[in-house]
Amino acid sequence: MRLPLLLLLPFALAACDRGQPVRAAAPMATSSQAVTVGGATLQASTIALADLTPAVATRYGIATGSEGALLLVTVRDADGNALAPGDLALQATATVLPDPPAPLALREIRTGELVDYIGEVRAKAPASVQFRLSATRGGSRAEMTTTADVQPR
Repeated sequence: MRLPLLLLLPFALAACDRGQPVRAAAPMATSSQAVTVGGATLQASTIALADLTPAVATRYGIATGSEGALLLVTVRDADGNALAPGDLALQATATVLPDPPAPLALREIRTGELVDYIGEVRAKAPASVQFRLSATRGGSRAEMTTTADVQPR
């Protein structure tokens, strides 16, 4: 199930920029994980900041040409439909290896009824970035880890 969702990442990112044509990003190293917590399916995907289209980078408030990685967390129901986060609480850390983990601020992004969260980490290429996400909702708790590789351009 991960591969089809991972292949949709460039389109999901492009969909956040309404009115702009959907175009595939440059070759990228991405990673994706999914968990279910309290009836919500969370999909965490990563992408190199340099692989964001200028329109998506602007929408997310990220300087074009930035080096680093983006964590995108989508919140959906089991069928992939929009789901209000309700009492969802997310905590994230990011590690630019070999440095120790640091807290990662997540920003809410709304597109219509869809709710996503993003966090960005600056890292000079070549670098490996590890993300850890902890989620609680409705008394349930889940954790996941995903990575991103930042390659020289």
